[in-house]
Amino acid sequence: MDQPTVDETTWPTTCYACGTELQRGVIDFDKSNEDRAEFNPGEMAAVDFCPNHECPRNVPDEGPPPAG
Repeated sequence: MDQPTVDETTWPTTCYACGTELQRGVIDFDKSNEDRAEFNPGEMAAVDFCPNHECPRNVPDEGPPPAG
């Protein structure tokens, strides 16, 4: 099976849960790096995220249920 090329793929620009336009950011996995917007492969990842604080996707996990 052939992989689609970039031209054949549509990247979403809005949140599927609430419709808000997505924003882009970078996550640095190596906390020993200086805080700068320099993309280092293997240490950082570019991500799209929903900036809407009321979006159902942005609700924090409640954690495990209480024991008992």
